[in-house]
Amino acid sequence: MESRVGISVTLEVVCGKWKGLILWKLLQDESLRFNALRRSLDGNISSRILARELKQLMNDGLVERIDHQTVPPHVEYRLSSYGRSTASFLHAMNQWGIKHQEEMRAVQSYPGRTGDESTP
Repeated sequence: MESRVGISVTLEVVCGKWKGLILWKLLQDESLRFNALRRSLDGNISSRILARELKQLMNDGLVERIDHQTVPPHVEYRLSSYGRSTASFLHAMNQWGIKHQEEMRAVQSYPGRTGDESTP
């Protein structure tokens, strides 16, 4: 089997609009119930999409579903130990985003601008 570039493996697991944010929230809060996780994402994600993303993250071994076997049902989601291994690069991505958010807003405001001041 041919070895793949590490970044492609990483992006395959966390790419998409929501997966990185879900991992980030679970890293911060340790475990969350489904609706609490949805609210923590500012409610901008539908229940269907969140369920799909969580299922994919569970299939990838990054997230665990804990069923407390109670009535009414009490289910929580948390990072697995494998999922917690994403902490260092999630923190790095967060810091990069904080550092460059103003520049990114400026670039997005002016189509065609590269962010490189030397570009005409």
